[in-house]
Amino acid sequence: MDFYNRSAIDKRLERFYNNGDIFRAYIQHENFTPLKIVLKTPKEQDLLQQFSSILQQKEKLERCGYPLEYKEFHFKKMGMQKLPVAVLVRDIEQFLLLVNRKEEYAIFVRWYEYMLKEYPKLKELFFTKPKLVVEYAKEWEKFVLIIEFFLKHKYPDIYIREISLEGIDTKYMQKHLKILDILLSCLLGNEPLKSIKDFAFEKRYGLKYILPQLRFRILDEKLRMCGCDDITLTVEQFEALEIDCQKVFIIENKITFLSFVPVQKSIAVFGSGYSIGILKNTLWLQEKEIYYWGDIDMDGFAILSQMRSYFPQTKSLMMDTKTLQLYKDRSVSYKGSKEIELKHLTQEEAVVYKRLASDYYGKNFRLEQEMIPFDYVQDVLNEGSIS
Repeated sequence: MDFYNRSAIDKRLERFYNNGDIFRAYIQHENFTPLKIVLKTPKEQDLLQQFSSILQQKEKLERCGYPLEYKEFHFKKMGMQKLPVAVLVRDIEQFLLLVNRKEEYAIFVRWYEYMLKEYPKLKELFFTKPKLVVEYAKEWEKFVLIIEFFLKHKYPDIYIREISLEGIDTKYMQKHLKILDILLSCLLGNEPLKSIKDFAFEKRYGLKYILPQLRFRILDEKLRMCGCDDITLTVEQFEALEIDCQKVFIIENKITFLSFVPVQKSIAVFGSGYSIGILKNTLWLQEKEIYYWGDIDMDGFAILSQMRSYFPQTKSLMMDTKTLQLYKDRSVSYKGSKEIELKHLTQEEAVVYKRLASDYYGKNFRLEQEMIPFDYVQDVLNEGSIS
């Protein structure tokens, strides 16, 4: 039996270092609190059975340089034995030597003092997360340059690519946006961003960012814009358009969108799945007839419901029982989605959705747009309700 387990002692010491208490003590100008690790002490029966082994363990422990606390034990058969009962670390220097972190701690002290002098508001952050100082030790010089830029330039209205700071490029900034927001939030009195996705950092600090784009086709040559019928714009530009169309077809599949047939006073918009949400602020769509055409599967109906939550007048196109039954043999199986409550389906659509969820038409059923023949598409479009 290993009574003096050095690995267990080292893990305890490492755990104490990693919890950050020695850094917080420094920040609060507090003295190092002695650390005591109690050791498992052998009983007389253990000594009788494996005295030589325990003696070797004890000697190895003493050679490791741990500051040991001893106690004298008086046994009936073994007599008096002086055995180590604890590792007792009394000061910070001794502790740092044991965990081999003297240099790292010195780095913490140096950068903490520097950052506190320059930015006193960071004290609370460093108290809560003191390891940040060490984790980013090689970055603080650059961080200071970036912090100063944003403190001096509120809402600069430029791209990150245009920020000119010595030794700092675009990729470096993008790599460290999360920690930069944490630092700037502390200095400006904000809550840190929960996520930097979707250009959240750029939006908060007044930077330009890549705007989402939307592609649409003009299906009536009389409505062409500067002779163009296949156009890609930023969403903001699309929202500002004035197109004298009556109908808008939202089409999910790209090749189907590109080959969609001409329709008078109409345009087709490439929906691109759940990103269809970028259309929700396009106010002029409220006055148009809108038709959504997606795959006949659970995702298709979820996107339809989403679209109708923005524009209640939206009608589904070729997502009905008739189309499904005609071309059911062309279906494929896909990784199914979980059933969710869809609040914006018609009664017929809701029935089809429920049946899809229950594998009524087949397990993970999907009838893709590409499987619908174009003569059938043309027939549907020629019906009085659409043409």
